[in-house]
Amino acid sequence: MSTQNKLKEYNAFIQYLPEVKAYIAELEHQDLWWSTVGMVGKINNENIDSQLLESIVETQKEFQNLRDIMIEELIGRYLNQANSEIMLKAQTTIDILIRNLFERTADVGFLATDDDIVEYMANTDSSPSDAAFIDQRIQEYVAKYSVYNDILLVTPTGDIKAKLNKSNPVEHSLDPLINHTLKTNDDYVEIYRYSDLFPNQPVSLIYAKKITQVSESGGTKDVGVLCLSFSFEDEMQGIFNTLNINSEHGLMLLNQNAEIIASNSPKKHPVGQRIRALSDTTKPEKNGNNLRFSIKTTGYQEFYGLPWQGYVDIDVNQAFAKRTTNDLGVKIPKESPLYLHALEEVNIKVSTLLLTVILNGKIMSLKRKVQSFLPILDRFQIISLEIQEIFSRFIHHIHQVLVDTIQSKVAFSATLAVEIMDRNLYERANDCRWWALNSSFRKILSDKHNNGSISHTQSQKLTDILEYINSLYTVYTNIILYDANGEILAVSNKAESDLVGTLLPRRNDTTRCLSLHDTQSYIVSDFHKTELYGNDYSYIYHAVVKDWENMEKNVGGIALVFDSTPEFKAMLDDTEPKYLNDSINKTTFSAFVDRDGQVISSTSQEFAINDIIDIPKEVLLAPNGQNDCFAWKWNNTTYLVGYKVSSGYREYKNGDGYTNDVIALVFTGI
Repeated sequence: MSTQNKLKEYNAFIQYLPEVKAYIAELEHQDLWWSTVGMVGKINNENIDSQLLESIVETQKEFQNLRDIMIEELIGRYLNQANSEIMLKAQTTIDILIRNLFERTADVGFLATDDDIVEYMANTDSSPSDAAFIDQRIQEYVAKYSVYNDILLVTPTGDIKAKLNKSNPVEHSLDPLINHTLKTNDDYVEIYRYSDLFPNQPVSLIYAKKITQVSESGGTKDVGVLCLSFSFEDEMQGIFNTLNINSEHGLMLLNQNAEIIASNSPKKHPVGQRIRALSDTTKPEKNGNNLRFSIKTTGYQEFYGLPWQGYVDIDVNQAFAKRTTNDLGVKIPKESPLYLHALEEVNIKVSTLLLTVILNGKIMSLKRKVQSFLPILDRFQIISLEIQEIFSRFIHHIHQVLVDTIQSKVAFSATLAVEIMDRNLYERANDCRWWALNSSFRKILSDKHNNGSISHTQSQKLTDILEYINSLYTVYTNIILYDANGEILAVSNKAESDLVGTLLPRRNDTTRCLSLHDTQSYIVSDFHKTELYGNDYSYIYHAVVKDWENMEKNVGGIALVFDSTPEFKAMLDDTEPKYLNDSINKTTFSAFVDRDGQVISSTSQEFAINDIIDIPKEVLLAPNGQNDCFAWKWNNTTYLVGYKVSSGYREYKNGDGYTNDVIALVFTGI
């Protein structure tokens, strides 16, 4: 697209950019002076060579061309800054949610096969004590997985056999979801709509799976349906709060009918409102005084959820509002691929042409003794200096917009990275505590504690359950059960079955776990090199297994070996900022570090796990939740570095007894 055509497109945005308007006014003033002075010269100086006057006109055209290029460049930078922020926030909103909901698909798959739940649903003559036991099991589950506001166990005929929320009045359901779940071959069913299963809620996000009893002969019988109700509104409000997106930015979630299902500005953009279709799905489009954009999720591990979209509708004034980034005193160096050499060269060209015209004019005036033209040329010289100064400021301003854009991107990306990490590890803390309550684990480990040994059949049952769990929750390389002495009884990873019969490494972690008093507690190893993870670095999550008859007595523990290397790397890769300039993308990398600057994960080959990144002490000591930028010199390059100190997710690392501060760092070299 030509400069003139782009300017026509950009003219719609000039009114929202006072700094651009100020530059245009200055340049138009100089252009007017130029025209006026040139006209005076033509009228009053018949003895001046016409070629000189033509040179003045041609040089003015060069100036006008540079002016248009500069204006196009500056508006384009502002527009790119606004567009990239809008697109990133829309994408982030849907993608963070999808990551969370991916975990729910595993939850419903595992809970529906829980032995106690299957047995309870298969028993048509359950006693009050059976119901009380299941009720306690469900309460324990939601105490760990606090993202659910209700859980129902439903018979194939629609009767409610157990529920978490006692204020839910449902006793029987006619929802076709029940029959559909019983008949489908899919691993689970996901719906978002009103359901008589949860009549107190106008809409519910439900994960459902049939509960199947398997006989000793291998036959199967569907005995019910498990329904998990996800706390959708709470989750969306948490996402809006975490991303620090105020209501003026109009951030929403749309369903497949382009209706708003979540909004950070419910008065202006109420839930249920239908959004007019966008004509352009590749970048924000202008609609009156607003910019609008919607986007689908990129998915997570091939899970895409329901056909929802992140959507932003923002006033253009807000989109172009000055960013509240700190002035780091950083200037783009001349050797940087961001430096606008082409604009500087055109500026020099115009200045040189004008200087040449002035010198030639003065020489000609003196030769022909046309003294009256000299003041005209002196005025041109003043114009030349003023134009050069304006264009220098202009170029510096564009550079500063680029710096501000990068600062905003790296700071936001750091927030995303640490948020995703905390959310992911929250699930790991949940998993270990819930799986430790598995009745088969408790019974068999109680037998081991009381009798000193377990049978081959019992050992195989432990292994089968662990393997099934690990097939659903693939973020672990191994899941290990151990007794009260730390001896490994079973593992999920067949390739590591030689661990059975050996003692779990790092006795202090085992001792800490076996000393836990309640089922809400857990312990996590420090980030260390372990033979349980191929002598690489990882976290291992532990929870205690309670005696079957006595909840005050500990009979063993469960250890989850987190697959940290690819999982952390994927979190960083997925949240790194992307730039239009590929040379800048190549300078960009990110890392998770601890309070000592020690690397937990990095996307740069220059920084391996356990290396130290020498970042400012004030960053390492920053309070939880702090999000900012700093300038960092490394390898003869200045980097703009966004950082965010972890602050946990829900109750995870927020009063649950676990402290592990992680700092996300995102580096972009300029």
